[in-house]
Amino acid sequence: MSNKKIILTTLSPKTHRTSEENLGIEYLKASLVREKYDVEIIDAWLNELEVEEVYNRIIAQEENILFVGISSYMSNTAPTVKLMQMLKKHNPNIKIACGGFGPTFYPEQYLRSGSDYIMRGEGEKSICELAKSIEKNQIPYDVKNVGFLDENNKVILNDMECLNDDLDSLPFPSRDTMNVVLNKKSSVNMITARGCSGNCEFCSVISFFRLSDGKVWRTRSIENIVDEIEMLYKQGVKYIKMVDDSFVDGIRDEKWCKDFADEIAKRNIKVKLRGQIRADKITDSILYDLKRAGFFSFACGIENGSQTALSRMNKKATLEDNKRALELFKKHGYIVQMGYILFDKDTTYEELLENYDFMSEYDFAVTKGIFSEMFSAEGTRLNSRLRKENKLKESDFISNNNKYTIDDVIVEKAYIALKMWHKSHSDIYDMTIDPLTAPKAISDESMKEFYDCAMKLKKIDLMVFKHVLEKLKENPDIDIEEYITDFISKTRTEYDTVKQTVKSLYKKSQLTYNADLNPFI
Repeated sequence: MSNKKIILTTLSPKTHRTSEENLGIEYLKASLVREKYDVEIIDAWLNELEVEEVYNRIIAQEENILFVGISSYMSNTAPTVKLMQMLKKHNPNIKIACGGFGPTFYPEQYLRSGSDYIMRGEGEKSICELAKSIEKNQIPYDVKNVGFLDENNKVILNDMECLNDDLDSLPFPSRDTMNVVLNKKSSVNMITARGCSGNCEFCSVISFFRLSDGKVWRTRSIENIVDEIEMLYKQGVKYIKMVDDSFVDGIRDEKWCKDFADEIAKRNIKVKLRGQIRADKITDSILYDLKRAGFFSFACGIENGSQTALSRMNKKATLEDNKRALELFKKHGYIVQMGYILFDKDTTYEELLENYDFMSEYDFAVTKGIFSEMFSAEGTRLNSRLRKENKLKESDFISNNNKYTIDDVIVEKAYIALKMWHKSHSDIYDMTIDPLTAPKAISDESMKEFYDCAMKLKKIDLMVFKHVLEKLKENPDIDIEEYITDFISKTRTEYDTVKQTVKSLYKKSQLTYNADLNPFI
């Protein structure tokens, strides 16, 4: 094998979330190392590095680099392009390969912005084959999942590799950055399955995996999963965030969850787990056994409190599924964050009323403010449908946030009002729930204090939601921006009080909040 090094990096995104480790490049490194390659990870987000710092670290060893691999997605496209252009300006011969959601759905744009190669879909096998091709100075016509520009400047997209059904065959991620994660008191990320058997219209995860043939959802064995948990536990890890799109899917049922919990107990592993789960997969038994395994918190894609909206989204879970799931979360004492989409192009006033009632009834669930909207990301069924109907306001690949207009005029006013409301408080929403949704290594008492602050904010949100709906019914012609501006002014003291409490909790818990203002509002 080559004596040259492969550098894998991911740039800091513009995001309202605090930094997390990138499992993608850790899996890629592990696969490359197994093929005897020398690999260095530069995780700019986790280590809070600017593009210029990453650039300097790369060019300091450019003579010894086989290629630079960059993990890119919607929130970090701009810095990815900036780094590629800086590298190519300095040395046009340096090889760059980009992978992830961004290059998967915008291959040509990445190739024409400085990337020599793009990798679509899963990359463990293709990156190893690409490394061999670059090492031999060959054009990678036969490397699946890879794209490049040929000698005529034409985009070549190779066939897609069939999805790997044997996830146990993958080496565990390299964990180069684990000490940084632990020092930040963050959860260590793990993935136990890939894909999702759902078919939600707005979801790009489904589109990402369905570019390739193979099972849409694949799992690791219980023994393989618990082996990794045990390894992490012995290295001092106490909090693990499962980043599967749904922890319970496919063949995972009540028996599987019981067997998983039994295996954790048999090895006497004491960890706290957080994950994502689909409402239609939840049963009393499943939540009981997952609690035994260490789960204390779940995100659940509830999405909406109206059945007509759920049907429009092509959600498998019904309104009754959602209600039953939330009641079971409450029964078993979980912290539950509702994934929520309040507005889409076809939202009606009646649906907003139903959502107010739903949110009020299940007010114990954590939400990131009252406002949320459906994004139309490239590759989703939603985006394709709106484009076909000529109802899409296209954006470029840097922002990847296509727009549409809400059909109902009154709903559009509610949208404007609640978005203005959310924007004025987005910093405190994000800061308050971050220790809950990306769990930090803090005491149960501190977790409860953050939760209580989130509930205080939600109480005010619901009050504002109700007033907006009532005012629009009473006077559809109201100047809604003036109305909500007045509300923002009147409640400023309440929000400032919660903000000061949250800042004190961060100091008490020795946490640092390093996120940006929400760029999507």
